[in-house]
Amino acid sequence: MLRQSALLSITKGLIMTTIKNLIAYNSDVPGEPTYFEVQGTVTVAHPGIEPVLVEPTVRHRGGWETLELLLVEKEGIFTQVVTEKNVFFRREGRSTWGSLEVIEPAGSQRVRIGYRQAIEQAPWTSA
Repeated sequence: MLRQSALLSITKGLIMTTIKNLIAYNSDVPGEPTYFEVQGTVTVAHPGIEPVLVEPTVRHRGGWETLELLLVEKEGIFTQVVTEKNVFFRREGRSTWGSLEVIEPAGSQRVRIGYRQAIEQAPWTSA
């Protein structure tokens, strides 16, 4: 069974859940549907905590895309070692907004939404 963790304390302070290397983009690949994708790296208090990006249950009309960062704690005993974990979100269909706000336990952060397109290559031919 999984539990959600709010802020995580470690010795004297808190681990900040700001997502490092946060990027958001619409991805087009020939022959596949368009996807809206977000990825980054989150520092957590131990390896048993998984960062997860989810769409909020209540949507706003602020003019930008919004996701929530949840920290899900697995059952078990884990060594208290500060760990960096990758976080990834993917939804079929493009985002029509120009920026993304990620709401996290300590606040929020914003990033522009880019565009990534795969280039179709000609098949290899043998002579």
